[in-house]
Amino acid sequence: MDPIVIVGGGIVGASLAHRLRDHPRPVVLYERDALGSGTTGDSVAIFVRHQSRPDPLSHELRERAWDRYEPLIEDGTFDFRRIGTLDVARSDRELADRREAAEALSAFGVEASILEPAALAEHGLDPDAVAGAMWTPNDGYLDPAEIVRHYVREATEAGVTVETGTAVTDVHVEDGAVAGVETAAGPRPAAAVVNAAGPWAPELADMAGVSLPFRHNRGPVVVLGREEPFDLPFVQFGDGLYVRGEGRTQAFGGSFGASYETAERLDPTDARSVDHGFYLEIGERIEEAIPRLADAEVVADWVGVRTLTPDGVPVVGETEVDGFHFAAGMNGLGVTLAPAIADVLASRIAGEPVDPEIAAYLSPDRFA
Repeated sequence: MDPIVIVGGGIVGASLAHRLRDHPRPVVLYERDALGSGTTGDSVAIFVRHQSRPDPLSHELRERAWDRYEPLIEDGTFDFRRIGTLDVARSDRELADRREAAEALSAFGVEASILEPAALAEHGLDPDAVAGAMWTPNDGYLDPAEIVRHYVREATEAGVTVETGTAVTDVHVEDGAVAGVETAAGPRPAAAVVNAAGPWAPELADMAGVSLPFRHNRGPVVVLGREEPFDLPFVQFGDGLYVRGEGRTQAFGGSFGASYETAERLDPTDARSVDHGFYLEIGERIEEAIPRLADAEVVADWVGVRTLTPDGVPVVGETEVDGFHFAAGMNGLGVTLAPAIADVLASRIAGEPVDPEIAAYLSPDRFA
């Protein structure tokens, strides 16, 4: 029996392999490098109910993902550090937007409120540098490597085959349907192929003759260290800069990168280094607004590549090529949404019912 082939061993591919582990067809996952080594490994691993522009369907997917994560957090399988999100406003106009967002999130059942400047000092910010912030206290961060290991271990114990160091170099299509894939070890048959290839998703789509409007951006991250222990929530600014506490003596400082409108398609294998200009930018923001990091020093850095869609929503579902499915275009929300994306796509592959509104929201056909 020809297998279901998953291309990509990041958090989305691992979640899907886990979800499909009892499927009657065999399941094979191919990862070009090591498991979780791509965008998953570059992630700052935030799980957020926070949304700057609240959308009820995105909220529903986050809740579905949390329903998968929560039991594994409670039994100690996954580590979760609840640090909260501060969506900072630096002007009255931005603060008005944050108030609207907080009201919408509250209507969804999310704990969200507006903090005035004086209340932000206890979170490490300078009250004189900000107009206020939206506070969602239940957000936090996970360990994506831990999640990938757990899902892959349970999947392989159930019979899923995982091949690392195995790049898929072509997708074979016959009479408008998937017939197999090409790997460095030769051709392999496939009843279905799932594109969970992260930043390589556009390249894999090209191989199958499927065109979707994916773009990439670069997200630089610096690791900031202090000798004295400190706490810091996930603090994001309207211009895309953010900082996030990491353990007791470190923080990540990063940028969400270019918007879709100014992004382009990149080669994910290109060597990447943090531009000197970003060091200056994050240093100026710390000096301006985050006194808790005033004496922090850069101890490491990296640049991740994110895959973007025009509407900021992932692409999940079957395409015009029969048997070729997407689970890609996560827009930086892979850790937040992975289990929900896996649930939706696994149900569709198995022919199980899926909420038609969610299916349309995620469908590749929405760009036709």
